[in-house]
Amino acid sequence: MALMPSQTLLFICFANTCRSPMAEAIARHLGGDRNEVFSAGLFPTGTVAPLSLQTLESLGHSTAGLYSKGLDDIELEEVDVVVSLMGPDGLAGVPRRLPAERIVWSIRDPYGEDEEAYFATARILEQRIRQLLEELKHRGLSAL
Repeated sequence: MALMPSQTLLFICFANTCRSPMAEAIARHLGGDRNEVFSAGLFPTGTVAPLSLQTLESLGHSTAGLYSKGLDDIELEEVDVVVSLMGPDGLAGVPRRLPAERIVWSIRDPYGEDEEAYFATARILEQRIRQLLEELKHRGLSAL
């Protein structure tokens, strides 16, 4: 279930260190090559947590090209769907004038916790992203 090439997803969290880079990698993997998927943080740290990378790799998701970035590093005008992983506060940096669909999820941040917390977050993201891709497919936003 891949999105059409013109569809772009953006996952947002606080620091673009754990949740949103994980969501980016998972969505790229589950959505196939036709996805345009990005992640950003409201206050990026400039680094992706090592446990985020390890967790993704152990679950079979590529970490190639993942890096911590902010909203200023994303062409927001090109984004079709914005997913906040930190509740409504995650949408604060997204200009209201953008026509992107806004989706709000509250996903626990595993930063500073053990491997188990990272795996739990990744599994929740996998489930939610599968659901999101399926919903987009049913609304006619997918190529399949």
